[in-house]
Amino acid sequence: MPCPGAPSADPLPISGHWGHQGGSGRAKGQMSKEQQLRSLRGALSRQGGPAAEHKTQGHGPCWGPAEGQSLVSRLLAQGSELGLELVFVWNRDPGRMAGSVPPSLQLHSLTALGERHPDLVVEVAHPKIIQESGAHILRHANLLVGSPSALADQTTQQQLLAASHHWGHAMFVARGALWGTEDISRLDAAGGLQSLRVTMATHPDGFRLEGPLATTHSTGPRTVLYEGPVRGLCPFAPRNSNTMAAAALAAPSLGFDNVIGVLVADLSLADMHVVDVELRGPPGPTGRNFAVHTHRENPAEPGAVTGSATVAAFWRSLLAGAEGSMSQAPGARPSPPSVYHERQRLELCAVHALNNVLQQQLFSQEAADEICKRLAPDSRLNPHRSLLGTGNYDVNVIMAALQGLGLAAVWWDRRRPLSQLALPQVLGLILNLPSPVSLGLLSLPLRRRHWVALRQVDGIYYNLDSKLRAPEALGDEDGVRAFVAAALARGLCEVLLVVTKEVEEKGCWLQTD
Repeated sequence: MPCPGAPSADPLPISGHWGHQGGSGRAKGQMSKEQQLRSLRGALSRQGGPAAEHKTQGHGPCWGPAEGQSLVSRLLAQGSELGLELVFVWNRDPGRMAGSVPPSLQLHSLTALGERHPDLVVEVAHPKIIQESGAHILRHANLLVGSPSALADQTTQQQLLAASHHWGHAMFVARGALWGTEDISRLDAAGGLQSLRVTMATHPDGFRLEGPLATTHSTGPRTVLYEGPVRGLCPFAPRNSNTMAAAALAAPSLGFDNVIGVLVADLSLADMHVVDVELRGPPGPTGRNFAVHTHRENPAEPGAVTGSATVAAFWRSLLAGAEGSMSQAPGARPSPPSVYHERQRLELCAVHALNNVLQQQLFSQEAADEICKRLAPDSRLNPHRSLLGTGNYDVNVIMAALQGLGLAAVWWDRRRPLSQLALPQVLGLILNLPSPVSLGLLSLPLRRRHWVALRQVDGIYYNLDSKLRAPEALGDEDGVRAFVAAALARGLCEVLLVVTKEVEEKGCWLQTD
């Protein structure tokens, strides 16, 4: 149970290959001690010491050193009783681990973390660690992100989600000081969340600000330093915006661009952090809107970035993330398959095909439009999309979007026999098909183009055409080859193979035997 006054602390799953943490795996009490230890070889990356000493390098503690020191102490003292094993601790300055971390557990380079074989890596360092090393960590282990403000950077979020899907490791976000995360997520999923506003107030000494905010000064007892979209705040207050970032992730319909963050310097709050969460839903029969307002007061040391209850909540997030890792332990049953499928809207079939083939909402119309601008920055009429602004993106947009995730689109030569297609090396397929144009019940003698994704989920290939009401199961490799062969036989069909850069470079998407 969370400590009194602490928020619900289970981590927020951002990309789950187990579904919700806990999954359908065996309960921990049913596992042997050996299985428990094998199920979580926990790893902790932390930064110690005062933030000011790391400020010039940008590698100071994300929420202060309290989380890292507390987690290391608890894991060393209680880990074996809980079936957890700490296998390394990393710090940018190895000297800061002296006296508190056994030498055998000290890791001097994150590039070597794979040698320790962790199941879960916990980051409580700084957003830059996630931006620079998050994808590498996901190659070797599940990742619990303690600095969710890093995900305000769209490129970082997309790269991490792509790495999660490619390597089969999940990414969680610690909720920290955010109260009522499940309620926010449920309301958002039901389409009933219209606005979300998170205000964080504390003494000016509790802020670690960068860029233009670093020169902002209090003008009275209570000063609003920032008010606006959370995405605009995170780069300049990376250690003071994590609660707001967690709220943006909990409400994807609003996201970083529409969840409002407010940062307030209050001289009366020398030993406290105050977080207010205000949300509004749809109006009822009387015209009044549904509304919730929570007010949380978290005791804190003067000048600290992190409140005491948040440190305790982070330990609970670690334990819940460990339970999620246990669903991958020997003998655990996998979660039932869940196929992500977007339905057609406007002319956004390229966006839908990208998200469907990656099995995650990674791209939006706004992101695709931004790619178009980068491809043709000087064109008044952009050649890569519809002149009406409704989508209809061309292949260059798809290829650029995949490249931004470290993936590649390989054009399949239709003259080759499909038996040469090495499907196990391919993440998915995107087909470009002719699409008839109709006016009501009348078919017009016109042809448009339509993007369609094919993807394997848990051993079954699916047709994820956004014009379908639901995914269409195609079966095994023979089934998907038959579908592609039929599409090619009808003519005017092009096929893109979505692969990793390594597969593209080695050419192993093609079977030559």
